[in-house]
Amino acid sequence: MAGNPSSPYLVANLLEKMSHHDSDYRYMATVDLMAALQTEGFALEDVNEKKVVSALIKLLDDQNGEVQNLAVKCFAPLTKKIHESQLQEVVDQLCRLLMDKRPELRDIACISLKTVIVEIPSGSVVASKVVSSLIPKLLNQFTTNAKDLQLDVIDILSEVLSRFGQSLTQGANGSQLQKSIQDTLYPLLHHSRPAVRKRATGAIGNSVTHIPDDLFHTLVKKLLADLRNEGRSANHEKLRTFIGCLATLSRYSSHRLGQYLNDTLPLVLEYTEFNDDELRENCLHALDSFVLRCPTEMTPHIPTVIDVSLRYIKHDPNFQYEDEDEDGSEAMDVDDEGEGNGPEEDEEEDDDEYDDADYSDEDDVSWKVRKASSKLLASIIGTRSELLVDLLQNVAPVLIARFKEREESVRVDILNTFITLVRQTGVAAGIGKASETSTARKRDTKRRKGASGAVEMEVTGPRELLEEHVPRLSKALSKQLNGKSIQTRQTGFTLLRELVRVLDGGLDVHMGLFIPAIESSLTSATPGHPSKSSTNSNLKIELLEFLRILFMTHEPHVFHKYLARLVPPIVTAAKDKFYKITSEALSVFVELTKVLRPISFDEESNRHQIGPLLSPELDKYLQLMYTTTLDRLKAADIDLEVKERSIVALGIMLSQAGDLLPSDQIRTVVLPLLVDRLKNELTRLTTVRVLTSIAESPLFEDAATSRKIDLTPILPEVVPEVASYLRKSHRQLRVASLQCLETFVRQYGKQLGANIYPTILSEVRPLLSDSDLHILPLAMSVVCVVVYNGPGADVLPIVKKDILPQIVKMMIESPHLVGAGPGLESLLQVWQCVVRTGGSELFSRSVDMLLQPVVGQPGHPVAGKQAFSVIAQSIAILCLNWEKDAPPTIEKFINEVENDSSKESMRYVSLLSLGEIGRKKDLSGLHPELDQTLLKLFASPSEEIKQAAAFALGNIALGNLQRYMPIVLTTVREGGKKRYLVLVALKEIITRFSHHEASAASTSTLQAFAPELWQVLFQHTEETEEEATRNIIAECLGKLSLSQPGTFLPDLQSRLAASNAHARATVVTAIRFTFTEHVEHEDFDTLLRPLIVDFLRLVKDDDLNVRRVSLTTLNSAAHNKPHLIRESLGELLPLLYDETVVKSELIHVVEMGPFKHQVDDGLDTRKAAYECMYTLLETCLSRIDVFGFLQRVMNGLSDPSHDIKVLTHLMLQRLASLSPTAVAQKLDEMVEPLKLTLFSKPKQNAVKQETEKTNELVRSAARTVLILARLSDAGVSPRFTDFVKEVQGPQSPVADVMAAESQYGTQTNGVGYGFGVVPMDLS
Repeated sequence: MAGNPSSPYLVANLLEKMSHHDSDYRYMATVDLMAALQTEGFALEDVNEKKVVSALIKLLDDQNGEVQNLAVKCFAPLTKKIHESQLQEVVDQLCRLLMDKRPELRDIACISLKTVIVEIPSGSVVASKVVSSLIPKLLNQFTTNAKDLQLDVIDILSEVLSRFGQSLTQGANGSQLQKSIQDTLYPLLHHSRPAVRKRATGAIGNSVTHIPDDLFHTLVKKLLADLRNEGRSANHEKLRTFIGCLATLSRYSSHRLGQYLNDTLPLVLEYTEFNDDELRENCLHALDSFVLRCPTEMTPHIPTVIDVSLRYIKHDPNFQYEDEDEDGSEAMDVDDEGEGNGPEEDEEEDDDEYDDADYSDEDDVSWKVRKASSKLLASIIGTRSELLVDLLQNVAPVLIARFKEREESVRVDILNTFITLVRQTGVAAGIGKASETSTARKRDTKRRKGASGAVEMEVTGPRELLEEHVPRLSKALSKQLNGKSIQTRQTGFTLLRELVRVLDGGLDVHMGLFIPAIESSLTSATPGHPSKSSTNSNLKIELLEFLRILFMTHEPHVFHKYLARLVPPIVTAAKDKFYKITSEALSVFVELTKVLRPISFDEESNRHQIGPLLSPELDKYLQLMYTTTLDRLKAADIDLEVKERSIVALGIMLSQAGDLLPSDQIRTVVLPLLVDRLKNELTRLTTVRVLTSIAESPLFEDAATSRKIDLTPILPEVVPEVASYLRKSHRQLRVASLQCLETFVRQYGKQLGANIYPTILSEVRPLLSDSDLHILPLAMSVVCVVVYNGPGADVLPIVKKDILPQIVKMMIESPHLVGAGPGLESLLQVWQCVVRTGGSELFSRSVDMLLQPVVGQPGHPVAGKQAFSVIAQSIAILCLNWEKDAPPTIEKFINEVENDSSKESMRYVSLLSLGEIGRKKDLSGLHPELDQTLLKLFASPSEEIKQAAAFALGNIALGNLQRYMPIVLTTVREGGKKRYLVLVALKEIITRFSHHEASAASTSTLQAFAPELWQVLFQHTEETEEEATRNIIAECLGKLSLSQPGTFLPDLQSRLAASNAHARATVVTAIRFTFTEHVEHEDFDTLLRPLIVDFLRLVKDDDLNVRRVSLTTLNSAAHNKPHLIRESLGELLPLLYDETVVKSELIHVVEMGPFKHQVDDGLDTRKAAYECMYTLLETCLSRIDVFGFLQRVMNGLSDPSHDIKVLTHLMLQRLASLSPTAVAQKLDEMVEPLKLTLFSKPKQNAVKQETEKTNELVRSAARTVLILARLSDAGVSPRFTDFVKEVQGPQSPVADVMAAESQYGTQTNGVGYGFGVVPMDLS
């Protein structure tokens, strides 16, 4: 169609052709109209609107079917282009056609009306008016066409109620209209046609979302009455309908149906006893819906529901299973020490009998009952983590016994249910996906360590219970894995993979049971049917992934007797044509190499234990894997993933067993091939990492084995190439290159050419100003190894001229990068290596360079306060590592401190430096008056100088505690203005002691003073009003209690009842400071465990501040030592939840001139409660009622505080990963608060900070919606599904935000927002 599509002439031309007698003309005109309507700028004049509508309505009755279809499709874009009056006309005309006598025309009208309704924007004024007039017409259809009821009309009504139910509540006649809808739909539940009853149930579900309570209660009462009546008459067909309707109500209005659960549940349980399998299935589905949708009300009934589901998961009246040993005493009958022949063949024959005996009787629907029972159990397992121990004890044995299920779909469901149970066990044990990559082969015992390292005895935990089921599970599952069903075998291997991941092994003595299944599944032959191919790619991929984790989590000797049957099929898989299979097989090679040639580390000798292969057969397998991997790597046309995996596999073979491979081929073929892959842009990152792993190989510890994989020939080419990658923008490549360079220089330092070191330093120098917290420490580590290993004549001038100035510049401009952690450690190592290598010259040069920014010489940058601490620590490490020139420097600092005319910045750095030096070196001998000098500075007008003097006094005291401790104690007793500063000094002393940084003499001295200190500190607790001072005292008390827990802990407990609120707050804060210690104090934990609840009960204290600090302490305990509070969560959680409520009595209005400002005194306490919930989610999920927890999180979505909303968003994101089933049931209830947050805008007069805060909140909500959308299902959460479509639609005001966050998620996670949300530390 040429010209402007909005041209009245063109539209008139189309209208003329649409009424042409030739159907081809009508067809083409309708096509052109469709194209015009889909054009963005198309608009119709008022006159033409009515004509187009009339023409399309007329074409619905066209004799040509294709024209009719096109006319129906035109209504979708037309709905968005016409005015309200014409839209109303369309609806009226279509409703008129619904009453036509011709069924074909009625069907077309139904489809058209559906199309129109879907396109009407929800929430618009047009929608409200159109719907209010449409519903009476639809209801009229049920009276006029009662005998010939159209199912499509029910569907249309259901769609209208689903999308526009909210608008019905806003009209004047809304309540009456809703009652008419209910009165019309309810009788349809008695209709003779099952299809009508089913669709009416769905429509009732959509209607109850917005109906008032009185109508809902009337509906439920009628349902219960009819349910009882039909139950007495044993009308099973009607019973199925009414029970299905109750289940639907629980999905659409769970909070209201929950009130009737005590009446409903007995009826549903009673009807499961009726001899009707379809009725039983409906009852079980209803129970499943109740469990998921009414969790709080169902909690007391869960044991009963579990009993029912366990009973009916075994319901198979038409089939007699073979008698089996139910207690698992024969689980070990199979000769696990053999090769897995013999008994397995009998099991295969038995399995064939099961397969051949699959029931074909169409009347047997008992499998539906078993399937529904399995689904019900899966829902309970997935949402009731607090019942995990009971589920493992009572449900797991029944599920294992039902692995023999004859119906494949049910069998797969049962296996998936058990997988859910295994995964929940892993979540409870704190095991995530990251554990799969662990190289440790530690076996789990009943001694478990908490987060702090404290040993905890746990008699029977979830993992131990799961491990008890392994013998029976292995026997039952091995039979199924030898069967013919591909789906069963694939799901079975998934179950095994999850099992060994959670148990970190567990199949040691049962390995022989699975070898035949593994062997057969990696080949194309079915057991007993060699000519019939039954292995598909998905099964192979799943099996190879299982094998990778299996090899990773078990000791190597477990596999040695089975390698003859495992290695050949794995090698064959590595040659497969499908790249995914090849890639997974090469990943298995990585772990299999470690099985063939295990290398252990001996802590006593601090060396690796490398031995010969245990048999010649192992060498044959190693050579076969090596040849296969090399062939794959040589191929030029393979997939990138295969290339990378083959490089990794080859690297592991060289680092683990390179001395057993042909050394000539390694030198002439393998190493040049790796160099070639290093220069390839696609494979260079992987190759850099592999070269690093080869250079770090334990084989280099022995001269004989190191010669076999000597990398010296390629170093002149590789090192400059890797160094050049430091200029690339690819972050991972730069990190890997720095690690590789550090390893090469450390291993081959003396063999590298002298010209290579300047090259490395020149490439590293720009990175010394990098703002990346990971790259900067690595760059400084490379500098260290270069200084230590390179020739001093070539390296030190460059370091002195280029490297050190660059480091000092970075310290001044970005002190936060090296203020703590790896950055600070690497920085201090640089200064240490520089002064040890360069001697006096570099010592004086370095000290001068560090002090220049402090003094502030003209032409040089001036350091800020944040950099002073880093400068002081750097100077201290120089003095401590070069004592020859240290005394003059120390003397200079003391002079600066004593000189009142000295520059404040210089005095500040001098004090910090003296403190850092004095902690390691006794300064009292040469400078006996130093303590008095520092105490005088407590009267300095500068707050920074006073704090620095307190820091210096505390640290210098550690150098000679016998001399300085009495002085500190005397000053504390004197009190006055110096009290706070002396307490700061005391905190330094006690903190270093608790970190085990003090000498043995200082430790014994402090312990002697401890009782006296304890009394003095508590005396000052009650006297001081300043919270900062009390916090210092609390930290001192907490750290001090670690020295003598048997004495001090009972005293702390006795002070919990103190009448002074400040004293109670100090006591509970003191306990918090003991949790933050990362040094093990096992005796303290043992004594604290029975007392911890007494401290945390202060969460319900009358004083608001005491409650807040108690919540902070609970948060710290949950993060650092969760094992101490797990058993007490039943008492503590209700107290915690109570603090998440907004309390109006704590809100007051403050007048500020003409403005009134609302202040919430409970905000800090409420925020602390939510932070504690977030931490508990990560560490104590197995002891938390997920639904109760989730409800508190959802309440936080409407909290007035931005910070709390962001916290609840984070918790929802984590819950979506940890408990997706529970979250999915509540998505519809989250729509309104999330929508309010997403559409919130900053005030017009908001300052920049407020605007940014609001925008960040909107982005947080957008991220949450995108993650929750992964759980959304239109059948379970229709409102949330529509909400996601709405906010992502082009008309949405937040469409750009949603798109940006979705793109960000794709970049960070690879495939969009997933469940790998990294938890933060909020303790």
